[in-house]
This record gives sequence, C-alpha cells and structure tokens, in this order.
Amino acid sequence: MLPLNKISKLKLLEIIGRINFFKGFTIAQRELLLQKSKVYNCKPNQFVQSELDHNSHFYIVLSGEVEILKQGGSQALGVIKAGQFIGEGSFIKKRPKSATAKALNEVIVLCMDQDTLHGLPHALKDKFKDAVIEGMAERIVYLSGQIQDFHHKYSPES
Repeated sequence: MLPLNKISKLKLLEIIGRINFFKGFTIAQRELLLQKSKVYNCKPNQFVQSELDHNSHFYIVLSGEVEILKQGGSQALGVIKAGQFIGEGSFIKKRPKSATAKALNEVIVLCMDQDTLHGLPHALKDKFKDAVIEGMAERIVYLSGQIQDFHHKYSPES
C-alpha cells in the first residue's frame, strides 16, 4: 500500500461524501478526518492487511473491492466493497487481524487507528464510533441472512 498523494483533497471529500459510513458527518468533520487519518492506494492483488498482523488499523474502503481470505489465503470468505470496512476486531479489541484482505482491483482505503481516534474531538469520535456500530449491525443482518439461506439450501427437508 502506498500513501495516496496524487488525488486532491477536494476529490477525496467528494468520494467520502458518497460513502454511507460518513453520511452523518458534516463537511468540516469529514475534512478533519481526512487531515488526521491516512489514505492509501492499493494495486490489484496487493494486501491491505494480513491475517495475524498486530496493529489496530481500521480500513474503510473508499473505492474498489477487497477480498477477505483465511488460512494463508487459501479460503475466500467474501468481498468488501466501497463503503464497507475491515479491521474492526483489532481496532476495537487490539488483537491480531483475523483475516487477510487483498485488493481485487485498484482500491483506495482510509486508515484509522486507536491513537488517531482518541485525538479527535469528542463529537467526531462519537460519530465515528456510531458509524462503526451501524456498519457492524448491517453486517450482522447480512450474515444472518446468508446463514439462513445456507440452512434452507442444505438442510434436509422436515
């Protein structure tokens, strides 16, 4: 991953303005987030994070798609798209990454860590945490539906 330097701040503001995660943020709060966090560019097949990495980095996919892999990359679990995030487990609990994330195409991610989050004004920090909780709730609903579909498809009929 390389820091994204070739894109203007205005263009980045436009991109995050389209992302659901940031819908409750004011323009000034979005600007401050961009100022305090890091934005990276990933080429196809480049790793965003690796399973068992020891950091608290939280990544919001701003554009592109990221494949989630387990067991050294041998098992694909799914695809994360623009507006979704990865790294929330290690971000919240400061534990090793539970999966590898690899760019499927050109990807832009916003990276937040615990130290940066704690340095933000309280109102912005709370909005950020609320957006993480909302995103996790959406993921739970989606995964519950996937499990239900799996059971309907593969369970013996009663």
